[in-house]
Amino acid sequence: MTLLALIPPARRRSLAAWLTALSLIAATGALVPLAARAQTGAEAAGQTHSFDIPAQPLDAALIQFGQQAGLEVTASSALVAGKQARAVQGRLSVGQALERMLAGTGLDYQLRQGMITLNKPQSARLAPVTVKDGWETATSAVQGYTARRSATGTRTDTPLIETPASVQVVPRDVIEEQQAVSLKDVYENVSGVQQAGNTLNAQSEVLPMIRGFESPVLLRNGLRATSAGAVDLVNVERVEVLKGPASILYGALEPGGVISYVTKRPQAESRHVISQQLGSDAFRRTTLDSTGTLNPDYSWLYRLNLAHTDSDSFRDDVRLKRTAIAPSFLWFPSDNTEVLFDFAYTREEQPYDSGVPLSANGKPLVPDRTFFGDDHLAGRDHRDYYASYQLTHRFSPTWTLRNQLQLHRADNRNESLRNLRVLNNDSDLALRYQNEERREDEVQFVLDGIARFRTGDVGHELLIGTEITHLDTDWERFRLNALVVPISADPSVRYTPPGNQNPSDEPSNTRWWALYLQDQLSLLEDGRLKVLLGVRFDDVLTTGSVDGVDSPDVDDRAVTARGGLLYRLTDQHSVYASASQSFQPQRAFAVDRRGTPLDPETGEQLEVGLKSGFGERLSSTLSLYRLEKDDVAVLDQDYFDNTGESAYFPGVSQRAQGVELDITGRLTERLKVLANYSYTDTEVLDNKGDPDQKGERLGGVSLHLARLWLAYDFGGPLDGLGLGGGARYVSESTAQFDTELPLDGYTVADAGLWYRWNNLRASLKVNNLFDERYIARASTAAIAHPGAPRSVLAGFSLAF
Repeated sequence: MTLLALIPPARRRSLAAWLTALSLIAATGALVPLAARAQTGAEAAGQTHSFDIPAQPLDAALIQFGQQAGLEVTASSALVAGKQARAVQGRLSVGQALERMLAGTGLDYQLRQGMITLNKPQSARLAPVTVKDGWETATSAVQGYTARRSATGTRTDTPLIETPASVQVVPRDVIEEQQAVSLKDVYENVSGVQQAGNTLNAQSEVLPMIRGFESPVLLRNGLRATSAGAVDLVNVERVEVLKGPASILYGALEPGGVISYVTKRPQAESRHVISQQLGSDAFRRTTLDSTGTLNPDYSWLYRLNLAHTDSDSFRDDVRLKRTAIAPSFLWFPSDNTEVLFDFAYTREEQPYDSGVPLSANGKPLVPDRTFFGDDHLAGRDHRDYYASYQLTHRFSPTWTLRNQLQLHRADNRNESLRNLRVLNNDSDLALRYQNEERREDEVQFVLDGIARFRTGDVGHELLIGTEITHLDTDWERFRLNALVVPISADPSVRYTPPGNQNPSDEPSNTRWWALYLQDQLSLLEDGRLKVLLGVRFDDVLTTGSVDGVDSPDVDDRAVTARGGLLYRLTDQHSVYASASQSFQPQRAFAVDRRGTPLDPETGEQLEVGLKSGFGERLSSTLSLYRLEKDDVAVLDQDYFDNTGESAYFPGVSQRAQGVELDITGRLTERLKVLANYSYTDTEVLDNKGDPDQKGERLGGVSLHLARLWLAYDFGGPLDGLGLGGGARYVSESTAQFDTELPLDGYTVADAGLWYRWNNLRASLKVNNLFDERYIARASTAAIAHPGAPRSVLAGFSLAF
């Protein structure tokens, strides 16, 4: 099957017209930059620095280069022996400074994977020059808590302080020092992000709520990862949160924002880490992280991540087994080309747990451990498969091509009892039996052209791209309002499923193509004024059926836009303002009670903010925003409870506005900090299906969220010892689908310590230090999830 075959025939003429238009734009833009580029040289990744390096032997020049760029550079003496470096003066990027320094030496360089690789043109690649403590790309590891670059906000490798949007990065160091074991443990380190109450689709990962709106789609290395399965952190390098609408870059998304995780990439330096975690409730987790080169010329690198988790739970009869295998390979066929091959397999087995019932005042009716399911049923068995490649080729100092292809399969089986509703004055609980199999097969193709050039005094970073996605979903499910059980601390539920089940068959097919154009302009002296402009056209067609009867097609087209201004007050402080739009087509089965398809959801946001660097040790982002979302698909909960079928209220408008502050980095040489606060004010602007909701706050959204985490590394005779601790505050809210059901606020404190000795590391973490009892999230009074009580987690790792 060709990629063109994924596009409906009636739309190929439209696609051809768009491709022709973009080709003309690209060709026109290329004529000027190719000439202008010869004057400015290649712009490499990295922040600009003031250089004053005299002409001298290359080995000495590299030392000064590292000092003035804030980098640690090491190279073999044989590589630079007898070479003379030219003088370098002025404010330049790392790449520009290297070009001037190496002129006339017969050496060239490549910037990749946290390394500067020196080589002779048209010769074998030489040993890499390793750059430490300060060198960073959008996909590399972050030194410490403070990330400086990201591609999530622009699809290009851009300094965060020059991005006119709120993008927060949680690096690997935070994940390891907090001993995070799930994605929710990570994203709760970001302002304005909390756990969503929706668990109706039996997903494994707790969905995030960003700026008041549930965000069910994740990004994996910039591509969509819509599976309901878990994300195993063994292969995660950094977790990033882009706040606000991002449809211009990634298509159909909720306007609150999106979580993107970047996987670990192969490294040239050989390194192997084995780790073991043991904890409360028989928690056991073993991981392996191995990377290095496959051949002497460093043209093939590999990385292998393995993990196995086996654990009981504080919840009765709830046990988790998860296995993750993630190999990847990085190939450099030439100095201007790299190809990343990335694979991942995850299997997770766990009962479907719909929590505990609540009284009308939001208090649990049973102990937190009580499980109303039947552990004799099969439960959830979820399998995820990923296979992808990313080709990056630099045609010239101006043009770079990036091509990504991702194949994704998700197999999800679930047989369980689910809490349905509380009955008879809180004395009984209705349960629903569900037996379902869901398979998703997705192919995603992305082709980007990136051009960096100047027109006069204006710098450009132009992105032209196209995206084609083909998603097939086959969903067979059988649901039955099964039984009513007394609400008690030990329900001991046993259920015999009917033998003559006749599951409904609900296949659907989505074909999606999009074209987008974005330009990041740099104006004024040193490019201190940044202008970001972007536009995208999406065309989506979803077809589906229920038991052989066709559902109404979802046939939508949309143009979304984005604009931003950023001014760098100093090298360390910038202010920005932005406006952006979102577009979210409805699912094939998203209809109202009459079966009428709903209009696509749209969103608009205005945002202003201040970003600060504080000497590159500490960074902060202060943002204020107002966000509106129209044609929201709000679940008709009464209809669902009574019929088991999903229907939605049409014509719903919602609004969120607030202020957010994030601070990460080092307060002193030894004291690290991660702190944030958010105020999120939400409101239903209109709800024709339920007018009484107008003016009400959105369900599941806390007005205040705050987080503080401090980590201290000792020196002297206690060198290697570290202490960490902090607290997370969540103010009161309501159930997500029942805004009359209150949920109390809570504060949870954690503490940990670790010790490093050579290549050994030992750690101990206490979660929920004061054993706070609380409800972390809730869908309705029947489905509420208690927070975990106090638990202890010990970890040991060996690197070699």
